[in-house]
Amino acid sequence: MHRVITDTMGHDKWAEGPRPSFFGQLQPDGTTRGQAPQAGESDAASGDGQTLWADPLAEPPQESEESLLLRKKREAYVKGQFRRSFAVDYGLRQVLALAVTLVLAGICWRYVPIRELALWLALRTALGGWRVYRSSLHRRHPLEGLSQRAYARQMTAMAAASGMILGGSVLLFFGRIPPSLQFACWLILAVAVTLPIHSLAFDPPRVTAYVNGLFATVLACILYRIYWPVTDLSVDMAHHHYETWFLAMPVVQWVLILFVARRVQSNAKSNFELEFYKQALIDTLADKQRQAEEAVRIKNRFIATAAHDIRQPVTALSLYVEHLKEVPSDQEVVLPKILRAAAVVGRLFESLFDLARMDNEQLQPRAERIDIAEVMRDLRDQFEPLARSKRITLRMRTTHRMLTTDPMLVRRMIGNIVSNAIKYTPPGKRVLLSARHRGGDIAVEVWDQGFGIEPGELRKIFTEFYKIQGPSENQEGFGLGLSIVARLAHVLHARVSVRSRPGHGTVFRLLLTADGPDRRPRNGLQPQRPTERTS
Repeated sequence: MHRVITDTMGHDKWAEGPRPSFFGQLQPDGTTRGQAPQAGESDAASGDGQTLWADPLAEPPQESEESLLLRKKREAYVKGQFRRSFAVDYGLRQVLALAVTLVLAGICWRYVPIRELALWLALRTALGGWRVYRSSLHRRHPLEGLSQRAYARQMTAMAAASGMILGGSVLLFFGRIPPSLQFACWLILAVAVTLPIHSLAFDPPRVTAYVNGLFATVLACILYRIYWPVTDLSVDMAHHHYETWFLAMPVVQWVLILFVARRVQSNAKSNFELEFYKQALIDTLADKQRQAEEAVRIKNRFIATAAHDIRQPVTALSLYVEHLKEVPSDQEVVLPKILRAAAVVGRLFESLFDLARMDNEQLQPRAERIDIAEVMRDLRDQFEPLARSKRITLRMRTTHRMLTTDPMLVRRMIGNIVSNAIKYTPPGKRVLLSARHRGGDIAVEVWDQGFGIEPGELRKIFTEFYKIQGPSENQEGFGLGLSIVARLAHVLHARVSVRSRPGHGTVFRLLLTADGPDRRPRNGLQPQRPTERTS
C-alpha cells in the first residue's frame, strides 16, 4: 500500500508549512510570551525596592540578532558607497596626474639633466599606466574575498609609490631652477595633493599611504638638497635666499591634508549612514503598509467567508422552525435536521474560538509521555467508520516510540489532516496513516489518492477559510482545519510540510521530536502533573 502511493507521488519536493511567529509561542519557563508578570514578582526582583546595583564584572548585554544584522547591512552599504564615490572621479584624477607630470617636466627641462628628467618621467608613466591597467581590469572582472583584499593591498602600495615618485620631483627643481619657477612648482605640488583629496578620502588606506609617501619624500628631498655638500644650498640658506621657516610648510600641509581627509571620511560616513537608515525606514514603512493592507484583505475575506458559512445553517434553522410552526406533526423529520444545522454552527464557532485562543497565546500544552503507536491506533479506530462509509480503505503503519507532548493536541492535529484526506479522496481509493523513525524525530505522514493540489496553492491551504478548488470540489467544512494544524504544530514545536502531485494525491508530514535515550524530552516541553486543562 505504502509503495503504491509513493510511486504515484514521484519525487516532488516538500513544501514547508508556515512557521508563524505569534502562534502560542511559549517561553522556556513555560509562560506564554507577552504574559503579564505574577503579583509580587517585580517586588521580589528588586529586593527592598531600592535601585539594583550594576555589577561591573557582569557581561555587557549581547547585541540582538536583528540589531547585528542591521549593523552589518549598514557597514556593507557604507563600504559600497565609499567604493562608488571613490570610482566616480577616477578618470579626473588620472587626467590631473598627467597634467601635473607634464607641467613639472616642462618647467624643469631647460635646467635639469635630461637623464634625470627622463628617469622621473619613466617612473611616473610606468606606475600610472600599471595602475590604470589594474583598475580597468578590476572594473571588468570584480574580485571577491581574499582576491579583493590582495588587490586592495596592492593598490595601497601603488598609491604610496605614486606619492613618493611625485614627491621626488623636489630633487628636480628645488635649488636648481630660478626661485620664481620653484614657487610655481611648489604651488603645482600643493594643488596636486589638495585638489583630489575629497574623492581620494573615500579610500582611507590608499589616501593615507599616498599622502604619507608624498610628504615624507618631499621632506627627505628638501633635507638632502640643504645638507648635502655638493648642492651649495647651505650657502643660499646662509644668505637668506630661503627662509628657515620654509622647512615647516610641508609638515603643516601634511598634517592639514590628513586632517581634511579624515573629516571628509567622517562626514561622508555619517551622510551614508543617514541615507541607509532613511532608506531602511522607508522600506520598513512600505513593508508595514503592505502588511496592513494584507491584514485588511484577510480580515475582509475572513468576515465575508465566516458570514457566508454561518448564514447557510442559520437560514436552514429559520426555515425548519417556520416549517414546524406550520406543520407541527413533522417534528420527527425536521428535528434531526435542526440538530445537524445547529451542530454545524457549533463546530464553526468552536474552530473560531480555537484560532482566537492560539493567536492570543491562551493555549498552553499539557505535556505527557505517550507512545506514538497508541495515538495512531486511536486515530485509526476513530476514522475507520467514516472511511468505510465513503468506500475508502484506511490503512495504518506505525512504530513504537515515546515522545513528550500534549496527547489531545497531537490527536487533533493529525486528525484534522486525516479528516481532510478522507474528505478529498474519491470512493474506491486508499488513505494511508503512517508513523516511522526519521533520525531523532518521528515522521507522521498521511497519504491520500485524491485529486492533488496545484503547486501554487500548497502554502495557501494553511490560511483561514481557504478551500481547494478541484475537479470534485467538496463544499463540506469551513477551510479552518489546516490553519489550526499550522498553529498547533507551532505550539507543540513540530514541523508540518506537504507535497502533492495533481491528479495523483497528496501527502502531509508532521515531524514530532521523540524523547532521547535518557527519556528526557528534546522539544522543550516538560511533563506536567495531571491537571484540568485551561481553555
